[in-house]
Amino acid sequence: MQQIIFPLVLEQAISFEEYVQLTKDILEERIPREGIYVNDSTFRYTRSNLDRMNKVLQNIVVNQKLYNLLSETKEDWIWVVLSEPWCGDASWGTPALYVLSTCSDRIDFKILLRDKHPDVMQHYQTEGTDSIPKLVCLRNRDMEVLFTWGPRPVELQNLVNHFKGNALFDYRESVRMLHRWYEEDMAKSIQEELTDILKSFQQ
Repeated sequence: MQQIIFPLVLEQAISFEEYVQLTKDILEERIPREGIYVNDSTFRYTRSNLDRMNKVLQNIVVNQKLYNLLSETKEDWIWVVLSEPWCGDASWGTPALYVLSTCSDRIDFKILLRDKHPDVMQHYQTEGTDSIPKLVCLRNRDMEVLFTWGPRPVELQNLVNHFKGNALFDYRESVRMLHRWYEEDMAKSIQEELTDILKSFQQ
């Protein structure tokens, strides 16, 4: 894959802890409301997203097979996740990916804010859209892209496509469906898909 995330770009990345703090700062208006957060409904939605992130952190159970694969990683990796606090999908996916990254001390987890890095996001679009979260796994020694994942588990993406293809598409109902699915799944599907990806490195 073409290299697009250079060390200079990574200098602008933030940690997961900084990402959570940024979300809290936005919600507590310690920084001016600007851009998408000027919209009151987006602002309220972001508050719900913080609750969702906390729910993942409290309830995720790491798959033993995936834990073994991650903990046995023989190279230093950088997991770069394109994300934003306002994104509902990211409120479930980003904390799950962070927890999984902690299974190995050889994985350095970083977040790039999508809206501040449109050039990177454009390179990692999904079906022509700037959908997040998007995980890009880099090998630390040469910055080669080993794999990507996101923005959603395949099963959920298929459900979303089905909703959008329905002539009676109801956006609000599709959002409710999405969050119900994430809460019931609680990162199991993400883990299964990453397990399959990582197994390919052993072959």
